[in-house]
Amino acid sequence: MKESHYIIGTAGHIDHGKTALVKALTGVNTDRLEEEKKRGLTIELGFTSLLLPSGEKIGLVDTPGHEKFIRTMVSGATGMDLVLLVISAKEGIMPQTREHLSILHLLKVKKIVVALTMIDLVDSFTVEKREEEIRELFHLMEIDPGGKLIVFPLSSFTGEGVDKLAAFLSEESKKIEGKSPKGFFRMPIDRAFSVSGAGTIVTGTALSGSVLKGVETKNKEETVEDEEDRQKPSAANAAHYMLYPEEKDLKIRNIQVHGENQDRAYAGERIALNLQGIGKEDCHKGDVIGESGLLHPTDLLDCRVKTVFASGQEIKHNQHLELLIGTAHIPCKIVFLEKDRIKDGESALCQLQLDGKTVAVHGDPFILRDETVQRTVGGGAVLDPNPAAKHRRGRFSLEHLLALEKEGEEALLYAFLRKQKRRFTPLSILKKQFAGFSKVQECIQDMEEGKETEAVFVIELNQEFYCIANCYEEELEKKLQSYLLDFYRKNPYKLGEKTMVLYSKLFSSFTKPLYRALLNQWDKEGHFVLVGNFLQLPGHKVLKDARYTLIANALVNDMQKAKYSFMKLSDHFWLPEEKKVLPDVLDNLVEKGTIVPLFEEYYTLRKIFASLKDFSLQKIEEDGEITIDALREEFGISRKNAKLFFNAMDRLELTKDRGFESARSAP
Repeated sequence: MKESHYIIGTAGHIDHGKTALVKALTGVNTDRLEEEKKRGLTIELGFTSLLLPSGEKIGLVDTPGHEKFIRTMVSGATGMDLVLLVISAKEGIMPQTREHLSILHLLKVKKIVVALTMIDLVDSFTVEKREEEIRELFHLMEIDPGGKLIVFPLSSFTGEGVDKLAAFLSEESKKIEGKSPKGFFRMPIDRAFSVSGAGTIVTGTALSGSVLKGVETKNKEETVEDEEDRQKPSAANAAHYMLYPEEKDLKIRNIQVHGENQDRAYAGERIALNLQGIGKEDCHKGDVIGESGLLHPTDLLDCRVKTVFASGQEIKHNQHLELLIGTAHIPCKIVFLEKDRIKDGESALCQLQLDGKTVAVHGDPFILRDETVQRTVGGGAVLDPNPAAKHRRGRFSLEHLLALEKEGEEALLYAFLRKQKRRFTPLSILKKQFAGFSKVQECIQDMEEGKETEAVFVIELNQEFYCIANCYEEELEKKLQSYLLDFYRKNPYKLGEKTMVLYSKLFSSFTKPLYRALLNQWDKEGHFVLVGNFLQLPGHKVLKDARYTLIANALVNDMQKAKYSFMKLSDHFWLPEEKKVLPDVLDNLVEKGTIVPLFEEYYTLRKIFASLKDFSLQKIEEDGEITIDALREEFGISRKNAKLFFNAMDRLELTKDRGFESARSAP
């Protein structure tokens, strides 16, 4: 059965039929508490799953409608992808209808659909009137300016219209994008309890990433055998988990999704986690389960806040409010950075100074309540989840926050790398530097998986990844290209420049391993070509004029004549102008495989070396070793030249000297 990684839920005024609708759709009564059943109202969140005609299972959250339980409603709405706003045809729009709709709008819920319930209790004229009123409300609040609001008249008691709603949800499930499983795992806790024999259980809706059972921070235990995951350093099996904001290490003992055990759960799913290493008393509603080191507990949040539209409410500078974010509710003070107050749908940049700590990421939506009047006054989105300090108006530059709004959090990454200039930065440092920025973390994950990333150049060294801004990588590349072009102009017979010469002249600010990794990456991408200890420009050809040909022919002829006596360069008479070119010709012939260097000045032809090598390897296979005497007997080679050959074989790691100068064995 296919599992859909998204959540739908209910919202609306008390006694408008939310729980009854859920039961009509799923067959499950989500009022699980005795007090809820006695009072006939939902107090806590109710959870179940909806089996669609397509065979898909969707997580479904039933939220309370009473004004006293707005906190719980907001907790449930966090993470919803589609909301059924339930309105009774008998009563129509009520105060909590308006407030819930405002909250859903401020939380940026992707899709809102109206379920007009209890149509069996009114006439058709009233149903039409209610639909008209609902559309006017949405239009007034500028939530559906295009007039595309969908209203489903239905009765949970008779079943009329319920099938149509279920069919719509099935079709809509194909269109809802859902949450990305990329990035780091994060799940706000909405319930914590203990089960005999199992221990601590927490539930919530995963907002990003995926979670894998059996991973522990301290001993890096793994229980899931997934070859694909093991091949990816950024996969969930490499993650370790923590309870925030307390920052306590924990182990995921078991995972359930829709009541079924799973090895892994994904963003957009309702999840129950069985925790090990942490007690129920340590877990509270509002806490967050997340990957270690990627969230920073804070009592400051820089945000864009907006008032509830057409509410007559205003928010004042330094006003004390209650922050509802994720499943947490925390008293706070709002400090405006631009003006003294906002009202009627206005917005402003601000800092929320909290009375306690929380964790958040860039883009997290939130609600602000004035508990003195029991009203929702506004909401917004987090811009910077980790401000460096408290802000004061007139003493703080808005440039940083405005850039985050306009360009997105990825711009922070590029700006940071540009500040590093030509220094390579480990991705492990970036993960910590940009804790709380989910898009940046996704970008880092892409880099680790070898995907091309805009404006960032990545290399790998010793299972760690390093990056640099593309503009500086391009600058280094152009500098190297210019150097090699000039080098070839002056040295037309050379294969390329020696890599260590290039290091001392152009790259000495890098570590040698990092420099080598950079060259390997350029070679892999075809920007340059590594030839042994030389670096070439792609397509470079050595100048083979008359002088080059004369020297190359002389070398080959001398080596052919010498045969197993081997040629010594200084035994040949070279003109002064030939001596200048000789090393370049030698390098080229070695690279082509025409000749083989033995030791210092001694060289031989590849075919001569091959005959000695093949004989030696066969002898080693048959006798366990090759001796000088065997070579002398077969080829008439001198003891001195046999030792030169052995040195070359050792260098190529074809043989190994085990302490006997006159013999060699397999390495």
